[in-house]
Amino acid sequence: MKKILIILTICFSAIITASSQDQTGKLSFAGNLNYGSKVESLGIGLRAQYGFTSHLRGTAEYKYYIDRHNLSAFGINADGHYVFGVSETVSLYPLAGLNLTRWTYDPGRSNFDGPKYSNDRIGLNLGLGGQVSLTDNTFIQIEAKEAFIKNYSQFVVSVGFMYQF
Repeated sequence: MKKILIILTICFSAIITASSQDQTGKLSFAGNLNYGSKVESLGIGLRAQYGFTSHLRGTAEYKYYIDRHNLSAFGINADGHYVFGVSETVSLYPLAGLNLTRWTYDPGRSNFDGPKYSNDRIGLNLGLGGQVSLTDNTFIQIEAKEAFIKNYSQFVVSVGFMYQF
């Protein structure tokens, strides 16, 4: 049993320390495409990331979901990532954060009667992500997260292209 625990500890340590590159003090920008399960629509987004340590980084993101079924939405997200490398070019990270969203319903867009209204909500984000290095400064980033929002919770999948300065 001791041998198995030692082997698992060594393997886990190797995965954690195999960081694809040190991101401390580095700023990144990304454009991404998103799909939200509640709004049932494609979205576009812009993201900024900053590496606080070799494993911890913060992100700020704006997403806009295109109008569908008379419902449109936008969101502002602030997430934290704990990044660990699994190879020289691939990194994975759990994420957690906050979101502020605005949901707008406009029945007039499809000639239905009824008032237009909007709801602003604050929620929580929990999910997983990964990035693949294309060059030293460019990455493809993929995320899946649940946005827990009162009356508007949704699962969001994002794919983006990131440039690191």
